[in-house]
Amino acid sequence: MIKSDSESRRSKMTRRLMKDALMELMENRALASISITELCGRADVNRSTFYSYYSDLLQLLKEIEDDIIGQLPEAKPIEDCADLDKQLIEEFTLFFGYVRKHARDFFILLQSGDTQFRERLIGTIMSRFRRESAEAVDLLMSRWSYIYCLNGTFGMMRDWISQDFPMSDREFAELVLLMGFRASGFPKCSDRR
Repeated sequence: MIKSDSESRRSKMTRRLMKDALMELMENRALASISITELCGRADVNRSTFYSYYSDLLQLLKEIEDDIIGQLPEAKPIEDCADLDKQLIEEFTLFFGYVRKHARDFFILLQSGDTQFRERLIGTIMSRFRRESAEAVDLLMSRWSYIYCLNGTFGMMRDWISQDFPMSDREFAELVLLMGFRASGFPKCSDRR
């Protein structure tokens, strides 16, 4: 049993080394220009070790994305529509606190053209925060409004990170709510679960 725990810890550490190495390399270069040999050298692991965990760099990148998306703070149900903005600011503040904690990863993944991270993040946020409308036209407009707001938020978020967080998580949450979501009319209480 002890050997199994030791192997599990070693496996986690090896995966972490490879993930960290890939993110370091992606800070300045596109994924397509990174070789597995280069990654293994940076992570100080053998190619055979890499292939015992992953089939290619895209699989490793997807696991990094899965880790980040899987740990996003859960959205709480809206309890009182009269206090919607306050509740949204609290949720956004938690989200931006998480972004701050993982700033480097968010910045790299949001700027990289080699990743589906932005689309996956949009899908996750929309599934947690948005409620489907019964009307097909309303559904399409609601979806597009969220996508518009989220893409704008991600652009602001990248700049917020690159400027080393010139405002607090809460101030940034208030700004995002005002500039993005309130300006486009979303979210409304009827749009929430």
